[in-house]
Amino acid sequence: MPRIPRNDSGLAKLAVLLGLAGAVAVGATGAVLLNGSSNPLASVGVGPQPTPAPTVVVAVAGARGATVPWSAPLTFSVTDGTITSVTTTAADGTPLAGTLTPTRWTSNTTLVPRQTYTVHAEVKNGDGKSSTIDKQVQASAATQVLHATISPAGGVYGIGQPVIVRFDRMVKGAATRAAVLSRLQVTTTPAVAGAWHWYNSYEVHYRGPQYWKPGSTVKTTASLGGLRLPGSATWGDTTPTTSQYSIGDALVGTVDVTAHKMTVTRNGKVVRVMNVSTGRDKYPTKGGVHIVLVRQAKFLYNSATVGIPTASPDGYYEYLPWSVRISNGGAFVHANPATVGVQGVLNVSHGCVNASIADAKWFYDNSKLGDIVNVIHSVAPPNLGDEGMADWNYSWAEWKLGGLNGY
Repeated sequence: MPRIPRNDSGLAKLAVLLGLAGAVAVGATGAVLLNGSSNPLASVGVGPQPTPAPTVVVAVAGARGATVPWSAPLTFSVTDGTITSVTTTAADGTPLAGTLTPTRWTSNTTLVPRQTYTVHAEVKNGDGKSSTIDKQVQASAATQVLHATISPAGGVYGIGQPVIVRFDRMVKGAATRAAVLSRLQVTTTPAVAGAWHWYNSYEVHYRGPQYWKPGSTVKTTASLGGLRLPGSATWGDTTPTTSQYSIGDALVGTVDVTAHKMTVTRNGKVVRVMNVSTGRDKYPTKGGVHIVLVRQAKFLYNSATVGIPTASPDGYYEYLPWSVRISNGGAFVHANPATVGVQGVLNVSHGCVNASIADAKWFYDNSKLGDIVNVIHSVAPPNLGDEGMADWNYSWAEWKLGGLNGY
C-alpha cells in the first residue's frame, strides 16, 4: 500500500473509503469522480441510487383560480400518477356523479352556478405510493338569472287576496312552469290545500278552493337556487324569497246591478246597504267576483285611459273622492255627487259603482286590499285577464289545472 502523507488526512480517509479505486478531487462544491463514473460510490459496490418518482401534478380543466365555468362538466386530471378513486360533493351535500379513467375524472353533468364543490381523490405516483388530494372549486355565476317577487309582502288583507309571485323573466311552457312551481311553497294556518294558477308568463297566483278564513296566516317561500329552466341558460336566484301576510275580517260587498244596491257584510252580518248606480247599457259593469286592488282618497278619472276620448260626448276628466279600485280595466267603487239623484234607481255610469259621498267614504274607510266585491245580475261577464277578476271567477276544478300551457 502506498504511503499516505500525513498533511492530507482528510483525503486519506476518503481514499480509504473508496478503496483507492480512483483519484478523487474534492472541491468547494462537493466530490466529483474523475474516472468518468457518474457515481463516486459505484466503485465501492454501492451501485446507482434510484431516482424518486415525479410528484403527481393535479389540474382542473377551465379553472381560473378556484373558479370553474358552470356550463361545462367538472374535469379533474393528474400527470405523473394515476387516480384510484374520486368523490365530488356540492356544498349542500349533493354528490356529483362522474366517470373515472386512470388519469382523469369528469362529471356526468354541468354544474350549478355559484355552487361550491369539493373533490376528494386518492392518487398514486409512479412508485405506487398513495396519497390523498382534496381540492375545492366554485362554479361561475350564471349570466341569466330568474328572480321572484312575492306579494303581499306583509300586513292584513281581505279574504280574497291571493298569493302573487312575479318573475323578471318569461316562464312559458308546461315543463318550465311545472319546474318553477316545484320551488314555490305555501304554508297556511289553518292548513288549506290550495293550488297555483298562471295569470300570464310572468305571474302566478295561489288560492284555496274557498275564500281564506278570517285570522288565517299565509306564508310563501320561493327557493329557486339550483333550478335551471329546461332548455335554457337561465337559472333561479340562489337567495330564497319569503313573504307572509294575514287575513282580517271577511268584508264582502255584493253589488246588484238590477236592484241598484250594494249590500256589505262583515263576517256574514249585514253592516251597510248602499244605493248605487252602475254601468249604463253602453258601458255595463263587469259581473263576477272582484277583489279590492287599490284605495285612494282622491283619484283622477280620465276617460282616455279606457279608450274614450276626453273631448267626446261620453268623455270625462275629473277628480272624485273615496275611490276603491276593483279592476285594472277602470272599475271603482267611488263617490259621485253628480249621480246621487239616480243612485238606487238607474244605472248611468261608465262601469264604476257610484255611491254618495257618505256611503263611499264608509266603504273606503272599512275596506282593505283583497276584500271581495261581487257584482251580480250583470249582462257583462268577468274579464279573466284583469287582475281584479282573475282569481275567483274560475271553478276550483278549472283553477287546479294551473294554466300551464296558456298565456
